[in-house]
Amino acid sequence: MMQPFLIRELKTSELHESLIVLYISFNRTIPPDLEKQEKLLISLINYGIAKFLVAEEDGKIIGLGGIFFFGNVCSIGYMAVLPEVRSKGLGTDMFRNLVKIGKSKGCRTFMLYASELGEPIYHKFGFRSKYATKVYNLPIKPLVLQKTNKKIKRTDIFPNWAALIDKNTIGFDRSEFLQQKINHGSILITFDKEGFALVSSSRLGPVISKNMHAAVSLIKEGIKLGANHIIVPNHSQFPSKFFEFVNLTERDDDSNLKMVYGKEVAQKLDQFYAIGTYSKG
Repeated sequence: MMQPFLIRELKTSELHESLIVLYISFNRTIPPDLEKQEKLLISLINYGIAKFLVAEEDGKIIGLGGIFFFGNVCSIGYMAVLPEVRSKGLGTDMFRNLVKIGKSKGCRTFMLYASELGEPIYHKFGFRSKYATKVYNLPIKPLVLQKTNKKIKRTDIFPNWAALIDKNTIGFDRSEFLQQKINHGSILITFDKEGFALVSSSRLGPVISKNMHAAVSLIKEGIKLGANHIIVPNHSQFPSKFFEFVNLTERDDDSNLKMVYGKEVAQKLDQFYAIGTYSKG
């Protein structure tokens, strides 16, 4: 029997409608800066960093999925299917097609952040669980009222030293992706060639730092710049003493699971203090 839905590549003119599907699928409030997110994603598509698929039924978009390319590492996310059309295999079919696209691009490692709904599907595809992530609220005011730290700088160009720290930490080069985020409104702050962070609207992250002092200083500066939440990876190498220096309040219903398929990527997770965001699925 023929499937009643169609899986195809997204047209950029459909991005707004597709993102609405994403937010409805996860029962999330549509952000006021959605247009900014659309412009960033269109830029990533145009630069060949991202590709999106949609599920369509009777001319209406009912599902979305995306893949991001970082050399031979690919990240899958933005996986969403409207609640009323679930259990029809749409999500699984989109995911299978995204993996196929990644393999055609030479991807040897696939990673994603799984929601509770998506986790069983990814296990069936052979994905391995790595660590959980949790969203925390930041203090409303900076932790300590202090003078401007002269080691903290703001710049519109993602510097080579920061790209090197990021690659050593994460295990692959995503500098072009981060530069596009900066080009579309994210604020880059750096600390004396020891670490960097991005502030995107009210979210702080990623925070990548060689040491805890630099990480805490970047977080304090992020709060000054209006950040109110942060996504922290919960892995064995994370310096737990960090929580003694930063007063974070955990959000009960906001956690996801990092999952990986394929070749392992060498990382220095002790330098990984916060995730930027994740296009969960």
